[in-house]
Amino acid sequence: MHPALAAALAPLEVQVSLHESQPPNPYHGYIQALQFQPAGFTHALVVQDDVLVCRNFAAAVTCIAEAKPNVPVVLFLGGLPKTTAADSLKAGKRGAHYVRLRMREFCPVIAVLWPVAKAQEFLDWVATHPKIPGYPNPRSDDAVVGKWTISTRQEVLVTIPSLVQHPDTVVSIIGKRAKWGADKGRVALTWIGDADPLEIDWS
Repeated sequence: MHPALAAALAPLEVQVSLHESQPPNPYHGYIQALQFQPAGFTHALVVQDDVLVCRNFAAAVTCIAEAKPNVPVVLFLGGLPKTTAADSLKAGKRGAHYVRLRMREFCPVIAVLWPVAKAQEFLDWVATHPKIPGYPNPRSDDAVVGKWTISTRQEVLVTIPSLVQHPDTVVSIIGKRAKWGADKGRVALTWIGDADPLEIDWS
């Protein structure tokens, strides 16, 4: 599904990271994607290919990277993890455009904007902490990134609203059936839709 997404991400530079294993392993695929860090870039956006992005997405992501240069920013939040989702709804009612990912919860990684330095910190951490969630055969990218945030007390921000939608229309890598929006944990809690993200003050 990546050709349509790559076109929607323009004019961002896109590197397609294809990973295959038996059994399929989202965690190994995520690590492979995150390791692509060309020289001269401050941030890496790692995004699944079965998503939709909002209009003016590239410009909005650039604004967020400039406003929050040292913090990983989650661009998609579903109904899970529950506490962060509840915090997001409350913060949105106050007019906030970010909420902190709660400690002790997994980190949704459908679309994350990583400062390159933080991405490298995460890669170094997993290389030196073999007993990560799922050990000895970790498969959950969400769980491993979440464990890193907890173990290292990382600040991770979540945008309000989500700039990425996961419509859940295809079978997942680990074989979960598509629910087409019926599973609220797998679709955006607050999706920006047709609204313009450039009208939001991301500072």
